[in-house]
Amino acid sequence: MNVCAETMGKIEDWLEVVPSKNTRKSYTYGVSVFETWYGDSITKLIKSPEASRAIERFYVHLKERHPQNTCRNITNAAIQFLKFHRTEVRPRKSLGIYNTERALGKHLVTISEVQRMADVANLNEQVMLGIFILGFRVGDAIRLKKSDFENLLDREPPIELKLRARKERTVYETYISEELRDLLEQYLPTLESEWIFPGVRKGSHVKDETLNKRLRSLAERAGIKLNGSLTWHTARNLILREGSQLGINSWNLKRMTGKTIPISDDTYLAGLNLNEDFIRLSRVLKLKPAKVNAKVGNLEEILETVGIAMAKALMNAAREQMRKEGLIGLQTKEELDPMKDWLEIIQNYVVFDEVIPPTPDRKSGKKKKEG
Repeated sequence: MNVCAETMGKIEDWLEVVPSKNTRKSYTYGVSVFETWYGDSITKLIKSPEASRAIERFYVHLKERHPQNTCRNITNAAIQFLKFHRTEVRPRKSLGIYNTERALGKHLVTISEVQRMADVANLNEQVMLGIFILGFRVGDAIRLKKSDFENLLDREPPIELKLRARKERTVYETYISEELRDLLEQYLPTLESEWIFPGVRKGSHVKDETLNKRLRSLAERAGIKLNGSLTWHTARNLILREGSQLGINSWNLKRMTGKTIPISDDTYLAGLNLNEDFIRLSRVLKLKPAKVNAKVGNLEEILETVGIAMAKALMNAAREQMRKEGLIGLQTKEELDPMKDWLEIIQNYVVFDEVIPPTPDRKSGKKKKEG
């Protein structure tokens, strides 16, 4: 579809400040769909009191023909065009124009599947997977440069990494784990390009779809049966899902993955230390799962090895128990000091099946026999 000649010049002025090529393409398409329905140039609505009403009618028209996410994206293009040209557009909230439906037909990747892919991956692909589980958008991942990493690798992990996102100009506030640092130390010296993922043409980076194809190829080689399409974006779902289950608050997860936070909230969240939350997350989101050795030296080592895997199930069980019977068998962090790192993950509480009063024998790990 093509937009009216009268509209084209104003669209070019508008899109000059939109950095993403894909967004520019989407906006142009959305405006062209609007003009086809409207039967005239969208410029007729600039500063018109009828703009909101026209947008509402257009959205209702789309809803009869397309899924919600498609309707939202197409309608948003027309709204953003008019707003750029200082036109007030205030459609009724009850219409739900900006509602989002969960996309169906996409494979929700799990960390165990990522680990299986890592087992069959070469060094280049392992670096790709390491960056995949950092949660960068694909448009930002393909533009990563050696210079983004090479001056950081002599530091002690987790290494703070802040990069500007192209979409919405947010900032990724994440970290380089020890695992990823070790991979990058091997990988960067092999690169002749400035790009982490070089393209076919000299001096270019790969395209978005290239990373998606590499992911699907790894899944096939690892024998993973996909329940829908596997794309780079699924890593962002994985991080937010696993982080939420670990009890990491949504603001910190959004900062790590470069998602937008409302300015009214962001003002009060500046300076948050995300280090501890990243450490908790990276213990789960890693390419090589922790292996339990045949001999383990002490209780603290056992908890470090298997505690993360148990934390999610234990937290849910504890909450359910508390709801049903109240707080029982509560042991404080001070009483179980050797477990302090693990207990932080389950909010400093362990709930046992029965109340066991403290006895001198408890310190040695033995229960006092009841007479």
